[in-house]
Amino acid sequence: MAISIFASRAMAAAMRQDKKTGTFLLDVLFSKVDPKIGETVDIDIIKGKRRMAPFQSPRVEGKLVEKLGKTTNSYKPAYVKPKKELDAEIIVNARGDGESAYSLQSPQERASIMLAAELNDLEDMIIRREEWMCAQQLVNGYVDVAGDGVNYRIDLLMDSDHKITLTGIDVWTNTSSNPNSDIGDAVNLISKDAGISANIMIGNTTTMDVYVNNAKVQSLLNTRRIDLGMIKPEDMGDGVSYYGYVTVNGKQIDMYGYDNWYIDDSGVEQPMIPDGQVVITSTKADFRRHYGAIKDKKAGYAAIPRFPKTWDVEDPDVTWLMVQSAPLPAAHQIDAIVSMKVY
Repeated sequence: MAISIFASRAMAAAMRQDKKTGTFLLDVLFSKVDPKIGETVDIDIIKGKRRMAPFQSPRVEGKLVEKLGKTTNSYKPAYVKPKKELDAEIIVNARGDGESAYSLQSPQERASIMLAAELNDLEDMIIRREEWMCAQQLVNGYVDVAGDGVNYRIDLLMDSDHKITLTGIDVWTNTSSNPNSDIGDAVNLISKDAGISANIMIGNTTTMDVYVNNAKVQSLLNTRRIDLGMIKPEDMGDGVSYYGYVTVNGKQIDMYGYDNWYIDDSGVEQPMIPDGQVVITSTKADFRRHYGAIKDKKAGYAAIPRFPKTWDVEDPDVTWLMVQSAPLPAAHQIDAIVSMKVY
């Protein structure tokens, strides 16, 4: 509809519907940043054994024991370099988001604002990709890097017994199931294989609601003789809900519902954590965010999380914007994860 020049109006701030990217997995589990310069990144996968020192006579030579506790594999970081353009036609004639139709904003001011907005959008895309990589490792134990000119897998070697699929009466939607027993088994497995105490369980809110409403869970929470847990959902913002905690095998497991989505390569919106999937792990596990070298001489080939750049083309007049990154989130203690399909 055309704007009447006779109408007295003020343009309200734009009601932007941007879908904000959540960073719950990056912030809570993969918060340690560890840049690495090189084509590949060597990652120590910690898989120790509880060996005891052998008995020996003090009169015999000491017994040589095998070096054990980790394996080192080389992984190629993913590479992303999304870019956008700002052409002179848009800068001169287009109205910016929230800008009054009668604004006296100069083209230079408009260009500066548009530049910042587009760079923020590129950064948002990269963050969503990193969060997706974290989710893929937690759920599958690997990340498939497939795109323009690339097709390989970053496999952190999650053991098959850490990928559990419940069936029959054990699925959490069944009234005969016992979710806390399943969580306890996962906690024991993490303690045995990783030597670390699990303290967090993550699923999307649909899955966590199934857990909370399970008959056996409800009956246990109603038992007052001992602290078996507390369910008190709390919205923490950015798609994160804290559901409370459950006590299993003497360990307190904090439970979170995490709703975040992405558009897959076929254009379909998918949840970061699929329905019916929970991940049990520890916030104290050795999970890191590595960054490979930026393959751009203007960046000095440095291993930095982001390298934004702009350049101009004079005919036709266009400013290009690009942000480069070589992310590699890595769960060094892969045995500290149990991925469970619960229904």
